Amino acid sequence: MTRSKQKLSEMDRNDLEEIVKKAVAAATKPLQDTIGHLSEQVNELKSELEKKDIVIKQMQDHYEDRLDELEQYGRRNNLRIFGVEEKENENTNDLVIQVSNEMGVCITNSCIDRSHRVGRRGQGAHPRPIIVKFTSYAYRNTIFMNKRKLKGTKITVREDLTRTRLQLLKDAASSYSVQNVWSLDGVVMVNVGLRRPARLKCQEDLNALLSKHPPNEHD
Repeated sequence: MTRSKQKLSEMDRNDLEEIVKKAVAAATKPLQDTIGHLSEQVNELKSELEKKDIVIKQMQDHYEDRLDELEQYGRRNNLRIFGVEEKENENTNDLVIQVSNEMGVCITNSCIDRSHRVGRRGQGAHPRPIIVKFTSYAYRNTIFMNKRKLKGTKITVREDLTRTRLQLLKDAASSYSVQNVWSLDGVVMVNVGLRRPARLKCQEDLNALLSKHPPNEHD
């Protein structure tokens, strides 16, 4: 093959490769455009789903908070009494009345709707707490407001909190110490050195308080 023919052959091959590239590009462009369009649609759908997930989570949190409020309201006449010695064939109503008398509060059996021990009885364990439901919030509140008179005894009186609020109380006490944390009408109260105690109803409230008033700042 002469040099001129070889050169023409190389040119033909290059031209052919270029033609093939253009043909492939032309053939695949619609597909690439379609893929790009579909990719944009997928991203838009993902964004919409993420927004909907946020809304659903907010609604779920709202309903969970609402249910917790309703459950706590249903416990508003209840108290839990800890440290009362446990005996066979005991009458917990009588024990509640005895504890009330120790606080200087006079109540009768008619003030009590029902009462009983909670939890499993263990060998050599601490006495199980007594949960008592009073016939009115007024009776319950009178007992609760006089609980300080039991100081120096083994007996303590606490509110009957929902599982969520009890955990919130424990978490707050773990951060700010037991002396600075208590509950009042189902609301967790925290003394952070301000004129009024902080009021907590959910974990978000505690997180915000920890951010604004770190425990070491209060200490």
